[in-house]
Amino acid sequence: MPSGAGIAAGSGFVPAAVQLKADVGLSRNGAGGDEWPELVAWARKHEAEGSVRVHGVWSHLTNADVPGCPSIARQLSTFREALRIARDAGIDPAVVHLANSAAALAVPETRFDLCRIGLAMYGIDPFGGAGPRRFGLRPAMTLRSRVINLKRVPAGTGVSYGPDHLTDRPTTLALLPLGYADGLSRTAEGRAWVWLAGRRCPIVGRIAMDQCVVDVGDLPVALGDPVVVFGAGAGAGAEPGSPDPAEPTAAEWARWAGTNPHEVLTGIGARVARVHLRGGEARS
Repeated sequence: MPSGAGIAAGSGFVPAAVQLKADVGLSRNGAGGDEWPELVAWARKHEAEGSVRVHGVWSHLTNADVPGCPSIARQLSTFREALRIARDAGIDPAVVHLANSAAALAVPETRFDLCRIGLAMYGIDPFGGAGPRRFGLRPAMTLRSRVINLKRVPAGTGVSYGPDHLTDRPTTLALLPLGYADGLSRTAEGRAWVWLAGRRCPIVGRIAMDQCVVDVGDLPVALGDPVVVFGAGAGAGAEPGSPDPAEPTAAEWARWAGTNPHEVLTGIGARVARVHLRGGEARS
């Protein structure tokens, strides 16, 4: 019996469960080319000695969110070859996984034993779709705030730093206690909207660290009124300012900020309280 296996059997030593990653094109981590057979041989040697147990073999696609991209089929083929090499060497992984949200939804042959669902878990279409979604996804995360100050100002009033924005008419400005330290991107300045008093209202002026300003015009807004920064997007697709229900979505915020929904969702800061809804019951 190999010495390693003897130690495992006689001393309560538990072999380390590991997963081997094949690099099929992402070039971040994992082994590709000639390195993969070397990694497989190393893992099989230590598995036979009892020091490790290969629990999984996996990889990551580069362009799964681009429908029909030739790299998907090419990388899937590369992964299958890597899996064949591992199995031919005697490795029998409990789980094999390749698919992220986009691949899991649109490329069934990438699903294998499990899928690594990320963006789709938030109910966001990884393909950037708006309006009715062909996969039946519905945004699950809502970012809410409240009005903490109101100012009635004349035309020509400067708003926030610079000022980069001047009011073009007498209007009411509503202050929200959210800023870039909480996850609102400064690059969304001049493009972002929130849902307030049954309408979309624009964020005006620069988004500050802790605050931003919303132009509510002549709407009947009061201190403490609720605001949806982004949410399920009921009626999404309506033009900004439309009286139709149209909460902004995380996908829209991503477009306004010049980024992707992943950054919007993961960028919400620790100061923002999380409330989880289970069966209609709110839990912090």
